[in-house]
Amino acid sequence: MSRGNRSLRGYYPIMPTPYTAGGEVDLASVRRLVNYLIDSGAQGMSPNGGDSEARYLTAAERLRVLENVVETNYGRTPVLAGTSAESEPEALELSRQAQIAGADAVFVHPGWGRQGLAREEILSFYGALCEATDLPVMVHGTRDMDVEVIRALVDRFPQIEYVKEETSHGPKLRRYVQEFGDRLTVFGPGLHYPAELSWGAMGVMPSCCAPHAHARVFELWQAGEAAEARREWNRMLPLVFWRWHTAAGEAGKLYLVHLGVFDTSFCRQQVSLPGQHDGTETSFGSLRLDAADKEEMLTILHTMGAPPY
Repeated sequence: MSRGNRSLRGYYPIMPTPYTAGGEVDLASVRRLVNYLIDSGAQGMSPNGGDSEARYLTAAERLRVLENVVETNYGRTPVLAGTSAESEPEALELSRQAQIAGADAVFVHPGWGRQGLAREEILSFYGALCEATDLPVMVHGTRDMDVEVIRALVDRFPQIEYVKEETSHGPKLRRYVQEFGDRLTVFGPGLHYPAELSWGAMGVMPSCCAPHAHARVFELWQAGEAAEARREWNRMLPLVFWRWHTAAGEAGKLYLVHLGVFDTSFCRQQVSLPGQHDGTETSFGSLRLDAADKEEMLTILHTMGAPPY
């Protein structure tokens, strides 16, 4: 059963979903990823988010991933489960399953894939969610949300304890901290990591690239060593840039393949080209990451002094 009573703070990477060469979910790699993140100092972890390719997983696959994460984690860090879905009934059912599986909280995007949600639609969705589960809820911010919507949510639903804001890369995050800092814990995307912490965010949810460095930035910041936290962040920026601008989802998986955490860098949402998905070549639209891309990654890791796994 869920613990659901541990405060979420720190680096909570969105966990990519690993696959076999044939495209099936690779649960052995899921378990290795959990241990790798904990060994790297991650303060928590977030399976079944957008960067987990949750849209391309069945409900049964998402549950198996979450169960393996919770079981392998064994209470060493909180587990924040993504339960966004194409329909409200599916999101509610995924949230119920997350509670049964032992997650500590859920993060949920209302109307996944839809734009222009009305205020009452958002309130109705989170009201149904808070009836479906007893877990603390993280609101996944959308462009349709503003201070008044968030105020209405926290006034009506005490289970809403967190908000992840990434739609404005700063202005909304700062406003939420100013308006609700005594009632909500604000998470940022980790794109401007030390800045987000200086603005009052208490956590970030970026990728699994360089988790040792992401975790260290938060530790240093909490210890009052802001200058060193910024230096640590600056050291990892080339890898962050490489990951986002080479081939976002695949680049992160190639990093994990190199470390022996994943067996392949297969991605379901990308166009598959002929050939084997053995982690040495991966598809990205009509292009492939090749030996030169991998060599650049290795050079960046070397200059960072990234520890081997």
